[in-house]
Amino acid sequence: MRIPYCPKDSSQWLVLGVCAVIVVSFYAPFIWMLNQWFVVEAYSPGPVVPILTSIALLHVLKKRNALPAIPAPTARLAFVILACLVVVVYIGKEHSRLLPGSPFLSAASYLVLFAATTFALLQSGILLAKAAAANPGRRATALGMALALASLALHFLGLRGDEPRLSIAAYITLLFAISWYLHGWHAIKPAIFPYAMLMFMVPIEFIDEIAGVPMRLMVTNIAVSLMRIVGLDVTQAGNWFAIGSMEFRVDAPCSGLKSLISLTALGATFAFVTQTTTIKKLLLGACAIPIALLTNIIRLACVGIFAQLIGMDFAVKVFHEHAAAVLYILAILIFMSLERKVFQAKWFRVKNF
Repeated sequence: MRIPYCPKDSSQWLVLGVCAVIVVSFYAPFIWMLNQWFVVEAYSPGPVVPILTSIALLHVLKKRNALPAIPAPTARLAFVILACLVVVVYIGKEHSRLLPGSPFLSAASYLVLFAATTFALLQSGILLAKAAAANPGRRATALGMALALASLALHFLGLRGDEPRLSIAAYITLLFAISWYLHGWHAIKPAIFPYAMLMFMVPIEFIDEIAGVPMRLMVTNIAVSLMRIVGLDVTQAGNWFAIGSMEFRVDAPCSGLKSLISLTALGATFAFVTQTTTIKKLLLGACAIPIALLTNIIRLACVGIFAQLIGMDFAVKVFHEHAAAVLYILAILIFMSLERKVFQAKWFRVKNF
């Protein structure tokens, strides 16, 4: 039985009030994060993360029979409005000259999306609590309150130390803590994964100094080896390689680190939604790492091959600029093939995990 959606419920006013306070308190760090997504190479899947989180959260609500019975026309209208807001945000950050006043409209649309995300996360706790009312379990409200206070302290430190990443992490843990405190651990436990997914949206460009450089060298070495296998005469020195008079340098955006993080988030969500046991979820999610590395190596090797066969301009300006979308589709197809051919196979049976 689905839980009826009650927009006139008096508890909604409390949720809206809490939502408004949180949005005002965390707006500055989230504006910084938006700029990081679109302006710098932030090593975050960025706007994709809320979409993946929504998919995971809807899966949890459906599995717990906690989905609200919203009329189909209302759901379609809400989806169209949210999609339009996303488009306005993108245009305002990437193509501000196309639309008069787009920077202001972009910021306003982002504020609405931010508020809608906050409300949805708080509302999901209420829906899960209603679904778990028949078997509430033992509450752990003290721990929920402790986490909420710790999140507020982390947010304060983030503001004082000009570390917006801390504030964004505090926003995620605070919303989880509020639901934990109000509804108990038994109700909010199924939503751990969607909340953890939100951590992927935090920009971590500093990771390039730790992992980006060795990844660039590894990707370059393997891609050059593939090019030599198909018969190209390639000269290499570190992350630089040349084919005849054409020179290439594998810089930070081409290291594959961003695609590794993006595909890890995608693979984790895909595994969470499709698999029924913990061990299978972990195994399928872990497959994202070799898939991400493989697709990026293929892209880099194809740049050299196309430069030799077709020309430098096509390889760099056409293929390299548009290959990312194709490779993401390839990665999704690989995930689907693994799930169908391996994880659903009769010989691959793992129980009680």
